[in-house]
Amino acid sequence: MAVLRDRLRQAVRTPGWEREDLLLQLKTVAAAVAAWSLASWLLAPGVATFAPFTTLLAIQGTVHRSIQQSWRYLAAVTLGVVLAAVFGSAAGRTAWTLAVLLLVALALSRAQPLGAQRLQVPVTALFAFSTGNGEWDYGAGLAAAVLIGIGCGLVAVVVLAPAVHHRDADRSIAYLAGRVGDLAAGVARNLREGGPGEAETRAWWDEAQALRTMARQARATVELGEENVRLNPRRLVSGGLLSLPDHHARVTALERAAYQLESVVRGLDYAAGRDNRAALAGDFLLPFAGLLEDIGRAAHQLGESGSAAPAGEGGPEPDGGPVATGRRRAAELAGSSRRADLRAPGEWPLYGALLTDARRALDDLARAPGPPWT
Repeated sequence: MAVLRDRLRQAVRTPGWEREDLLLQLKTVAAAVAAWSLASWLLAPGVATFAPFTTLLAIQGTVHRSIQQSWRYLAAVTLGVVLAAVFGSAAGRTAWTLAVLLLVALALSRAQPLGAQRLQVPVTALFAFSTGNGEWDYGAGLAAAVLIGIGCGLVAVVVLAPAVHHRDADRSIAYLAGRVGDLAAGVARNLREGGPGEAETRAWWDEAQALRTMARQARATVELGEENVRLNPRRLVSGGLLSLPDHHARVTALERAAYQLESVVRGLDYAAGRDNRAALAGDFLLPFAGLLEDIGRAAHQLGESGSAAPAGEGGPEPDGGPVATGRRRAAELAGSSRRADLRAPGEWPLYGALLTDARRALDDLARAPGPPWT
């Protein structure tokens, strides 16, 4: 109850998914009641219940999805009703007729355009055949109830269309950018404090793996924001982009940077087990920590609304920006490593792999457009 109370309070106070979810539930209830009242007045009691039931299926989170699911449901129900009436009137109400009817209905339900509503074909056919005896009059009444339910649902969705904004997409990118930046900064801080142990590298690895899931969730949120604009009548008043290429580019950049950090963690885990770990930390890992700090600042900058974009497609970056600083630091570190007396076998490949991964992370962030807009 406390959670529900907090969500209700949040929905009343500020815009966000809590308010949108509350409005969705309220308009669903209102549309279902209207559909039931209208169907009860116009249709027989045996089919009137289909109207509010259809309304519950028709109302989705976006106008585009509501229209899409409505026509698919209507097509599936129509197929089921026609099949039941044809088989019922032609072959009678027998077990063999029902078996053939279901076989045909299941075959037709494989049609890809019906999407998630394809199972409504055999369900409706079975219901119309068993309850309505496969009669055309019953099927017509059932189809009318479905039309009433869809009509009430779509009226509610269009009249009370969700707000056109990309706030959730912006927030999801900012959150992902913050987590990527925190991982890079956390690794850098540990390197300055003496280097990682097995527990630290395990925790970093888990965080890097979790970033993959966060990136998928962020991309799904961006796609939902795009869908929210399609066929939304409020776009005619407030505007809104039909596609968000910059948002997708940011998610891709952060996802790739997270992958490079995952590779960095793998290399540091290998370095932690080397015999010359102390010398390695002093000669390379401490300067490398500064490079990771630059990556962390670049990721945070990408997620901050209103801040300057990293260099690349997002626009030129100041010389003191994190990407430019990181590139200079990487070049200096590569030069000093090549001049060093690397006597331990395999030491330079480790240096080179870590530097390559860090440079790629910087390049990925640099190619992203500027920070999300609100």
